[in-house]
Amino acid sequence: MNSFKSITSLASGLSQSIFKRGFFVRGRNTMEIKDPNAPTTYPIKHLYCFDRKVKGKAGAKLVRYNDFVPATITGGGLPLKNISIEWGRINGLISSKKFYKERKFLLNIDDKEKIIGKLSHAQLHPITERAMFIKFCRSAEDPETFKSEELPHLTRERNRIEKFQAGRVIRRAKVDLQKIDLSFKPAIKKSDLLKDRLE
Repeated sequence: MNSFKSITSLASGLSQSIFKRGFFVRGRNTMEIKDPNAPTTYPIKHLYCFDRKVKGKAGAKLVRYNDFVPATITGGGLPLKNISIEWGRINGLISSKKFYKERKFLLNIDDKEKIIGKLSHAQLHPITERAMFIKFCRSAEDPETFKSEELPHLTRERNRIEKFQAGRVIRRAKVDLQKIDLSFKPAIKKSDLLKDRLE
């Protein structure tokens, strides 16, 4: 009996705070610590591209064999454009964690055309993480003046807060409508009005 009690009861030398520590760490009142010096924007990276003549599966394999990555540019109401990018430039962005979805890049095609493209899709090799195919979407910014952009996760957070605030306004308006008294009062007859006047 004493052995069972020693197993189920807390030892005298231990503190009960170790059992309650989890409530303070993962409770409702925990605050997210934000670094005030953290960057909020990122500079637009310059990617030199080449106009890709060869197309199709065989053409993409030939581009990869020459240490280039096949890519396309779509959107903007313009026809699809096939380009190729040097693998070393993409590898540097991946290793420095500067190659992610929704990030915008300045695509310089043969020093003849400059396009602001947003990374829409990137297919990486499952083992070597080498870029197999990249898809960009055209953006409306001017490539001559567009130098920096807000970080995508901050943009999503701001849009989420704005959407939440708009929903709160709509919900408050619905509550105010429910508080309106729509009960009908009894009708007043003309004869009652005449009696009141005569009296």
